[in-house]
Amino acid sequence: MSRDYLARKLAQAALTIVAIAILNFLLFRLIPGDPVRSLLPRNVSTQQKQELRERLGLDQPLLPGLYQTPQGLRLKVEQIPDTLVENQFVTYLGNLASLELGRSFFERKAVLDVIADRFWPTVILVISAEALALLLGILIGIRAGWKRGGPFDILTINPALVLYAVPLFWLAMLLLFFLATPNGIPVFPSQQMTTPGRQFAGPLEAIPDVLAHLVLPAFSLALGLFAGYALIMRSSIIDVLGEDYITTARAKGLRENDVLRRHAIPNALLPTVTLVALTFGYVLGGAIGVEQVFSWPGMGTLIVRSVTQKDFPVLQGLFLLITISVVLANLVANLLYAVLDPRVRR
Repeated sequence: MSRDYLARKLAQAALTIVAIAILNFLLFRLIPGDPVRSLLPRNVSTQQKQELRERLGLDQPLLPGLYQTPQGLRLKVEQIPDTLVENQFVTYLGNLASLELGRSFFERKAVLDVIADRFWPTVILVISAEALALLLGILIGIRAGWKRGGPFDILTINPALVLYAVPLFWLAMLLLFFLATPNGIPVFPSQQMTTPGRQFAGPLEAIPDVLAHLVLPAFSLALGLFAGYALIMRSSIIDVLGEDYITTARAKGLRENDVLRRHAIPNALLPTVTLVALTFGYVLGGAIGVEQVFSWPGMGTLIVRSVTQKDFPVLQGLFLLITISVVLANLVANLLYAVLDPRVRR
């Protein structure tokens, strides 16, 4: 991997993150609704509303001279010089530079603390589902592509096509109904991350309970992801089978297993690496629905709650974290792709 390639990819990622930060500021301030009305009861005075607005910094213009009014955005040209420094955008950039994302309107604590409480449950869920989906998807895709048209191919890829088309939240509801309720076979816990009301002496004692609650959410998310990985891996294997180097390897007398392991799989893995990064945002989006179904206390349930409560600082922080995670995942995929394929290293 050349330095120019690395520098170019890092610069692209940095510019994308800057654009995301600007969009993050504008997007949530253009959402209809006034958070002050959500935070205060209806019978409060106008003065109390104004005091809260000033405390939250909502009385400042969005940009120099640009104010948000009940009638929409209004530009006051004469006030542009006075608001070059004191405006919400400058305050936002200053807070962002110091990793200060504000305070939650409803929990009355720092946004980073609110997100930190929900971050690791989502990480545990996503990593578990991704690992299971990659393992199943790659192995099944390799076998189905290598034996194209055979019984294994037919019995695995057709169900994969069905799973690929099924919404993740609906699949999660089916698993919840059949495997966690009295109407089906209540093998696994239905909701939450741990058994409600149960006390644990330490983190190690809680691990079996967490794993039992993790099975259904992780399996629900993994089933939807595995289908995409299996399909793309099968297609990649079929494509490389027609390449000259496969014919050459067979002409040399290599065994079929060696041809598959040493020549077909390394080249067929390249599209899968790209797909993992490109679907990272889809994974997080699917995790939102799965977390809602199983009441998993992660960022997905926090997003839904923040939307209903119009907790804009928390939504801003979540949007920024998720989008930056997607950018970094694509950056890692590009660097890994360059390691696997010498043709893109320049």
